[in-house]
Amino acid sequence: MARQPGVILISAVISAVLGLTTGFLGGRLAAPPAPVAAPVAEAGAVMQAQDFQLVDQAGRVRGRLGVDAHGAARLTLFGPDGTLPRVSLAATPQGGAEMELGDGQHQNAVALKADQDSRNIALYHEGKLRLGLEVQKNGEAAVNLYDKDQRLITLGLTTQGDPHLTFYGEGYKAALDMVSKKNGDRSLNLLGKNGTPRVVLGLKNDQKAALGLFDHKGKTRVVLMDEPSLILLKEGKPVRTLP
Repeated sequence: MARQPGVILISAVISAVLGLTTGFLGGRLAAPPAPVAAPVAEAGAVMQAQDFQLVDQAGRVRGRLGVDAHGAARLTLFGPDGTLPRVSLAATPQGGAEMELGDGQHQNAVALKADQDSRNIALYHEGKLRLGLEVQKNGEAAVNLYDKDQRLITLGLTTQGDPHLTFYGEGYKAALDMVSKKNGDRSLNLLGKNGTPRVVLGLKNDQKAALGLFDHKGKTRVVLMDEPSLILLKEGKPVRTLP
C-alpha cells in the first residue's frame, strides 16, 4: 500500500529535526578540543638590545647593562636612591677592562683598570686619591702615595728587580731618590726643582764611596772619594785635587 504524500512529508520533517538534535547534542557532549600550546622559545635563542634596565618595586632604575657613548660595554649598579652609580664594570673598545666602586657618600672608593700598557688599582678617601698600585708593560711595579691628588712618595721595582724610593716636591717632580741595586751599588740623590741632581752620595759594590756636588745646571762642582781625595771642579773640569 503506497504512503500518502502527507505522511512522507511528516516523516521527512521528523528525520531532519532528529538529525539536527543529534548533531547538537553530539557537539555538546563530545570532548572539548585540546588547547593549542603556546610556542616554546627555541633553545639558544638570542635576545638583542642596546640597553637593559633593572628597576625596583618603586620603579627606580637600580641597574643598567648596555653600550655607553664611548663604545664600552658597561654594567652599572645604583644605590637605593637610584642616582649615582655604586658599581661600574666595563670592557673598553681598546681591549681594556675597568671596575669602579663607590662608597656610601656617592664618591669614588676603589678603581681597577687593566689594558695593554699597565695594571692599576686606585684607593680613594672622600673622593680623593690616596693610594695607587701599578704594574707597567715593561714589568716595572710601584706603590704611590698621594695627598690632595699629588703624588708624594713612590716605592717601586725596576725591570731588573732593583728597589727604589722616590719623594716628590712641588710640580710633581722628584726631589729625593734612593736606589739599591742587586749588584751592590747604592745611591742617594737630592734633586733640584728642575729635576737635575744637586747632591749624590754613592757606594760602589760596598767598596768605593763617593760624594758629588752639582750646580743648578747639573754640572759637577765637587767630588769627594774615599781613596781619599777631594776634587774641585769648575765648568766640569778639575781645578784642584787634594789627597
